[in-house]
Amino acid sequence: MGRTSGRLVRWGLIALAVAWAAAGMTATAQAQGKIGWVDLDRILGEYAEFKEAEELFRKDASVWEAEFDSLQEVYFNRLEDYKKQQLILNEERRQQREDELKALEQTVMETKTRLEQQAEKRRAELTNPILQKIQEVVQTIATNEDYDFVFNASQIYMTPAGIQFAPVMYAKKKLDITDRVFEELAKIK
Repeated sequence: MGRTSGRLVRWGLIALAVAWAAAGMTATAQAQGKIGWVDLDRILGEYAEFKEAEELFRKDASVWEAEFDSLQEVYFNRLEDYKKQQLILNEERRQQREDELKALEQTVMETKTRLEQQAEKRRAELTNPILQKIQEVVQTIATNEDYDFVFNASQIYMTPAGIQFAPVMYAKKKLDITDRVFEELAKIK
């Protein structure tokens, strides 16, 4: 065997070792599972359907804000008038005006609460179906492409509509060890 054929044998052994190591790494990677992640910030920022829903919400919200601002302005104007006239009013008239101001203040607070609840409900009506669609798409991709886990890598866990995305958006059911935890907990007494 010559010097050239010795080199070929050595390179052949090295190539075989690299191939074996690569196969081992692939098997190890497969044993560890397939993991993906989603940038929910980016999806919500770029997805046209979500942006349209947010724009509709902003239009509705501007009407509610105008209603509240108008009522609040009435309250502040009456309060200012009262402060200017307070010293010249007799006791009975002063008490009457203070009662009217308290009632109007209560109306302002109740209106604020009602409009905030209305806004939350409207935002949820507009965005919840889209957020549900995003969640379903993630689960479909994860199932079809055999992911074990898909993580939400963005900072958003609670959307403006109050929908909370978990840090783990998908996990294979077979990796659920909850029953094992219950088994171990039952042993501890």
